[in-house]
Amino acid sequence: MSFKKNIKTITALSLLAVMTACSSANSTNSQSSGTSQTASSDDFVLKIAYSGSLCEAPVHVASTLGFFDEVGLKYEMVRTDAAQMPEAIGSDKVNAGFGLLGKYLQPIVENGLDMKITGGLHTGCTRILVPKDSDIKTVADLKGKKIGTTGLGAAAPTIVARRAMLHAGLNASVENCDAEFVVYGASDLAQALDSGVVDAIANGDPQAAVAQKEYNLTALVDTATSDDFKDEYCCISFVTGDIVEKHPEEAKKFTEAVLKAAQWVENHKEETALLQIEHEWVAGDYKANAEVLETYNYKPSLDGGVTALKATIPDLQEIGLISSEKTTDEIIEEITYHPEGLTDEEVTKNIDAPVSPEEVTVLTKS
Repeated sequence: MSFKKNIKTITALSLLAVMTACSSANSTNSQSSGTSQTASSDDFVLKIAYSGSLCEAPVHVASTLGFFDEVGLKYEMVRTDAAQMPEAIGSDKVNAGFGLLGKYLQPIVENGLDMKITGGLHTGCTRILVPKDSDIKTVADLKGKKIGTTGLGAAAPTIVARRAMLHAGLNASVENCDAEFVVYGASDLAQALDSGVVDAIANGDPQAAVAQKEYNLTALVDTATSDDFKDEYCCISFVTGDIVEKHPEEAKKFTEAVLKAAQWVENHKEETALLQIEHEWVAGDYKANAEVLETYNYKPSLDGGVTALKATIPDLQEIGLISSEKTTDEIIEEITYHPEGLTDEEVTKNIDAPVSPEEVTVLTKS
């Protein structure tokens, strides 16, 4: 796809310092909004959360290229720190968005977070890394080692590490774990590994991708390519239960638009990276961002979120992060919502952006 001549320049930034991982963001505030040309019957405005992370590209694209407008959705984009998402949902600051499946399962199941998963958006985005010369060659070798991560409990990298250990036959439960987890800031993990303070690190992209390249690390687990995770959705679309009950049409419109946008992203990775920089959805260098986006498989699916839940719930129950009182099917029935009339075929075929990227993006590929 051709782009207009360059009339702006991008100041090259250090990707590691300025890019935001799937699980990080800035504070909550209203940043941008959009309205449909045809208002919904009750003029309800859906408040869509975004955190400024690279992998939530479908939300950025849906807003910028008119996918939300095309389905007739009235909406407001609300910047929300991913770590504060449960609080933002509970206080009605946001009622729809994008997020890491593993991160939200415990708050939904154990704490009653009012969130309904509506679809799977992409695979990949988390890695467990070790030095090239490490004696850790497999996940089973993590026994007795220290793993640096971004948080305990429901932190997404920690959950991936525990699940990988569980699959490798190690004790991975909260109460009895064969490895020790040590918390660092996402941008400090690679240095901690390099200095030998920890033996391995678990982190989300793009920090993980950058660290692997800059520190010449080996991936024990890459959820984009490892057999146990490569077909499993890591990130999902969601609406609140209140929206499902009171505004089901808005829930359907949001889901349809963001899944269609995800398919567009899959087909236009470099254009997506340009658009994200131009419209200040994310920071960084677009070429580096595009390289990371290329590692994600955006294959939007209404059923994909359910499939991922069927794999994730039993693991989290065995690890001890969620209760085993209910069956997997019972939990899925409670926490998912499939908008009536939507099909995977409808949201993935012949996807053209309602607004041409050339109309809204002045940066060019170089």
